[in-house]
Amino acid sequence: MQAVRLIFQLFFLEIILYHAVLFSLGESYKNCESYCPFGAVETLALFVKSHKFPCAVNEFNYSILIGVLLITVLFKRAFCSWVCPLGAVNELITRVRAYFSRYAPLGEPVMKFMYGIKYALLAVIVCATYYNYDLVFRPYCPYFTAFGLHGHTTVVLSYFILANALLATFFIKMGFCRTLCPFGAFLNFFNTKTVCKIYRDETACDGCRLCDSVCLSEIKVSQSVKIESRDCTMCLSCVSACGKKGSLKIGI
Repeated sequence: MQAVRLIFQLFFLEIILYHAVLFSLGESYKNCESYCPFGAVETLALFVKSHKFPCAVNEFNYSILIGVLLITVLFKRAFCSWVCPLGAVNELITRVRAYFSRYAPLGEPVMKFMYGIKYALLAVIVCATYYNYDLVFRPYCPYFTAFGLHGHTTVVLSYFILANALLATFFIKMGFCRTLCPFGAFLNFFNTKTVCKIYRDETACDGCRLCDSVCLSEIKVSQSVKIESRDCTMCLSCVSACGKKGSLKIGI
């Protein structure tokens, strides 16, 4: 299952980079921004107000957003672990970092504060975009900086922010995705009572806790009957690593 997920991640990463290169060569009107569902989130209030597609956002961004929301309602935040190219990069950094040394727990109070940052960023970005009628976050967006191939609004500060956003992952598993990503914060509003989720069979589970150790979001899978945590991205690492096959499965 993890091999299949890796193929999905590489496929979407290749699509983004392919169009970014074509755009930089002047052979395509689409770049990484064209495939960004967060652009629709940023400008949604403006769209409702004016009934027009503002800034560089168009119907394609809104269509992708609708698709991502549908995936989220059905399969939790699977978009983050199966599709998002920045999520794939974040996961790579996490796995390389964990290979050399285990992540040290930061404590519940600290993590609660860190989790709140992405919601604050979401509120600031949406409000700033609404009042400025422009994608004011674009120069500071790690996704646009990483895959925009030095887009027209990319400056030195853009790379500094990208480097620091990825640096968070050296201290926290999937640091950027879990504590800084405003799109992840937005998807969390749709990521609680989803149609499909992971279930643990208490009678079959032997308590090995392999599921806990491999969870990229540090969810205590071994202590739950069904995983409803908003941090779950349906990466299925826990299902693949389960020491007793059949203890963890996807269900409705």
